[in-house]
Amino acid sequence: MNFEHNSWEKIYRRPFGAVPTGSEVMIRARGEGVCNVRLRLFYASHERYFDMIPSVEHPGYFEYKMRMPIKPGLLWYDFRFDADGKQWAYGAQKDGLGGKGELSTDGNPQSFQITLYDPSHHIPIWYKEGVIYQIFPDRFSIGKRPGFEPKFHRHSVVHGSWSDKPHYFRRENGAIDYYDFFGGNLPGITDKLDYLKDLGVTILYLNPIFDSISNHKYDTADYHKIAPEFGNYELFTELCREANKRGIRIILDGVFNHTGDDSIYFNKYGSYPDVGAYQSENSPYHSWYQFTNWPNEYDSWWGIKSMPNLEETSEELQDFLYKQKNSVVKRWLRAGASGWRLDVADELPDSFIQGLKKSVIEEKPDAILIGEVWEDASRKEAYGKLREYFQGHELDSVMNYPFRDCFIAFLLGQINSKQANRLMMSLKENYPKDNFMSNMNLIGSHDRTRIMTVLGEADQSMTVMEKENFRLRPENREIAVKRLKLASLIQMTFPGVPTVYYADEAGAEGFEDPYNRGTYPWGDEDKELIDWYKLIIAIRNSNLALKRGDWIPYDSSDDLLVYERKIDGKRLLVLINRNQNNPASFSLKDAGAHHFPDLLTGKKESGAPVTVEPLGAKVLNISSLKN
Repeated sequence: MNFEHNSWEKIYRRPFGAVPTGSEVMIRARGEGVCNVRLRLFYASHERYFDMIPSVEHPGYFEYKMRMPIKPGLLWYDFRFDADGKQWAYGAQKDGLGGKGELSTDGNPQSFQITLYDPSHHIPIWYKEGVIYQIFPDRFSIGKRPGFEPKFHRHSVVHGSWSDKPHYFRRENGAIDYYDFFGGNLPGITDKLDYLKDLGVTILYLNPIFDSISNHKYDTADYHKIAPEFGNYELFTELCREANKRGIRIILDGVFNHTGDDSIYFNKYGSYPDVGAYQSENSPYHSWYQFTNWPNEYDSWWGIKSMPNLEETSEELQDFLYKQKNSVVKRWLRAGASGWRLDVADELPDSFIQGLKKSVIEEKPDAILIGEVWEDASRKEAYGKLREYFQGHELDSVMNYPFRDCFIAFLLGQINSKQANRLMMSLKENYPKDNFMSNMNLIGSHDRTRIMTVLGEADQSMTVMEKENFRLRPENREIAVKRLKLASLIQMTFPGVPTVYYADEAGAEGFEDPYNRGTYPWGDEDKELIDWYKLIIAIRNSNLALKRGDWIPYDSSDDLLVYERKIDGKRLLVLINRNQNNPASFSLKDAGAHHFPDLLTGKKESGAPVTVEPLGAKVLNISSLKN
């Protein structure tokens, strides 16, 4: 008896991956010594079985062609059959990823996934083909403007030197006050737009810029007011206008799951003349929050009482945030923003995201909506519910943390190239193509240890004080730089939108928050790294295959990651060798005596075989080869 299905091969499933609603899908399985082959389908809480018939076109295979449902969602399938006098079950492997399946030992296999989406949804080209640069505003650059005097909140502590280390004020009860500031602001970002354009950046994603008492601004005090230490409405419009002149768009951080307790809306401390929800049950903002016993017992983000959760089902709140003409979302789009990134998207109801998305495109049809999602967003579960992120009326893009985790693990030797390809193929299979090509591919962020520190394999067990003062030893930093070059090259050559966290390109180090939020080291940058980023971003920006092309992984040795990007006869082969000591080789099929230009060096390289030096890489133009 033999039975097999591989969801990544067209003979077994056609078409590959996510499919439009109402389309046809052919499912096949190869079986020897089997009979009564049935396809089990599970969709919208309903289970059905269908008899598969022997394939005329492909002897030895059983097949079933089905019309997909007209409603977006997830469809799951596996197989049941008889052999050797017993009933058997076959499904995906235990890790739940696609590709080649396996027999189930308990009769309850993992199912294969088909994502159904609305084909009318399209993501704007400016975003899909862009390069993002993420900025934590207080820590990027200080700028000055006539008439603008930064105003800090009463609790603020302003560092005397830009080179100081960030610091948290820890209370006896363990709580943390985020009150230290360095003075970075919107004029500072505007002043550095030429640097960002020269780097090759086309999109700026700004961490929150609205008024609040903290340096991180995830505890919003007033959605309609720029933080006075950052600037004002006029300075924001100046930033958008000057960025637009340089072909750069602005994306804002939308923190709509919670506010600060010291806000106009909650007003726990009486800081504002408006009557807040904490002060009176008759407050116009009372329905915005989730009180269990007013005023002191209320739902808050992860139990942090300074961040009371919003009640997103409130019609009044929805009107304020996105429905009304002068709502928060629409007003800042009119001011010059080109999209929003939704903080903790998995804590926002699907209906809220759908309504917000509708308002975004009503105001600006080519605006973008990105979600903070840390897992495979096509099948993300939150609070016991399967989320609806990619059905055509929700998110355009998500922060691709699976990408980050996968390739860091590969570069550090925790998984091999085959496993890395398998993880990414699963995303390619599960995401609608437009969403896969729009993933926000990050390797650094304000929520994670600096990528240099990670790739330098710094000891995570250090004390807080040790982490504050830690810097990589020269030998570890040298390896970290080489690995960062490889990680960033993967970013620029992989499907999706590469996202550079500010100062990563300058070689910044730092453990988790707050040390990953140090200031940009102006005048002390790693110039070698910056030149590298300029090179690889230019390669991405000038090659259609990297912006729009299909991604095809190749089998290779454990240490050598190999994949192709191709479109309309344009073919690029990317080779990444993670081994610190030994070169790696790869023989390109049909290469013969061909030599191919390496886009990184300009030199021509043999394709039979290609040799990649330790901790080295090549990007070969193989367009001369026949497909």
